[in-house]
Amino acid sequence: KQWYQRRVRGSAAECAARCRLATAYHLVSRQRWDELIYGHLTLRVPGTEHFLINPFGMPYSLITARSLVKVDLEGNVIDPGCTQFTFQRTGYVIHSAIHETRRDLNALIHIHTAPGMAVASSVDRLQLVCQHSVFLEPISYHPYRGIVVDDSEREELAANFQPPSKCLVMRNHGLLTGGRSIEEAFLLMYYLHAVCKVYVDAGYTHREVPGRFLVSQEAIERSVRDTVARNFAEVTFGVLDFQAMALELDREGMCTGYPYGDDIETLLGR
Repeated sequence: KQWYQRRVRGSAAECAARCRLATAYHLVSRQRWDELIYGHLTLRVPGTEHFLINPFGMPYSLITARSLVKVDLEGNVIDPGCTQFTFQRTGYVIHSAIHETRRDLNALIHIHTAPGMAVASSVDRLQLVCQHSVFLEPISYHPYRGIVVDDSEREELAANFQPPSKCLVMRNHGLLTGGRSIEEAFLLMYYLHAVCKVYVDAGYTHREVPGRFLVSQEAIERSVRDTVARNFAEVTFGVLDFQAMALELDREGMCTGYPYGDDIETLLGR
């Protein structure tokens, strides 16, 4: 890990952020959430007004920590990374609007999967249909205004995605999640995408969910409280899941540079 991180420019904090985000791109690809070269994952560079984004033109499976582009909130390239690609404007407009207004969210994931787009195009409001739903509330919604390239949509987008929501359904478009960390944003997307797939598989995109199948508010509050207390008391939500999947990549020889804890480093023999 130290050898790999020395090859990534920037501070130690930026290096770790780059390795985390590059790992996330590979995990999104492994989940088959990527759509050709579209969609975006971004991560704020600690202690700055800059964020990292993918070089537009590279498949997720080939993105590295060094290839990520660093931009500011005005869209200026601070560090172009090691490729000749730049960032996509659509990704900049969406992500900068949220990074600027949601200081509680350091990481954002936006994807266009078939289940997500099906729900975004047919369901008024997601209901609590399965266990995965309990971690997603409250979910926000943003209307479709066409392909997002105009700065004029930034204000409306930010207004429609207010705290404490960390999940956004973009009508006729796709899904977006945010988190304090890329690990949290990833796990929330895993749950949100799974709920959308349940909707599609159960036929709820064209009929109402029977009331007897809905999860109660009491069950939600108890589940979230107990799960967080028992499983995430000493670690950020999403880290254990993300770290386990990153470990699979490293065991396959990918050398992600992901900043594991000492116990995992020992397991990897480093």
